[in-house]
Amino acid sequence: MKSSITTIMFLLFSVVPTALAGAPEPGTFGLGWYSPTAPVGGRIWVSPQIGIDVGLGFANDKALGGADSRVHVNVGIPVNVVTTGDVNFFIRPGVEYQTNSRTDAGGAMTGTTIVTADLGAEWFVSNRFSLSVGHGLSVFQLSGSDDWGITALRALSFDKVGFHFYFR
Repeated sequence: MKSSITTIMFLLFSVVPTALAGAPEPGTFGLGWYSPTAPVGGRIWVSPQIGIDVGLGFANDKALGGADSRVHVNVGIPVNVVTTGDVNFFIRPGVEYQTNSRTDAGGAMTGTTIVTADLGAEWFVSNRFSLSVGHGLSVFQLSGSDDWGITALRALSFDKVGFHFYFR
């Protein structure tokens, strides 16, 4: 099933004529998502090289039989390092905070802070629509704990492709 969807998407995007987008204009705003854990968001370009991403997410594990629900807030700063006709390569430092309904031994609510560093690409499929992927590292800490962890943040896979629809 995934291979047929991938094939259809590849054919669709190879047939769609792409406009040469180049560097985004300052003030260009797009709705969409970059982080799978915070899929409701947007991106605004403050200059042709620097943008601001904001994303929100909610996970209700209670609906799936778990005991937790979480709110995710993700903020990132994509910085275009290489700008071509329709694909831009960027570096994206970011931070995500995830609340959690669990309480620790002291009765306090727990949360997780995640600091990210991604390398990514944004492909302007058309003048207003882009697809983006990123791969990088994340460093995380559970609130109230001295334990830190580091992990791979994202893999370049079909189900983690972000998008933005830009309003110009």
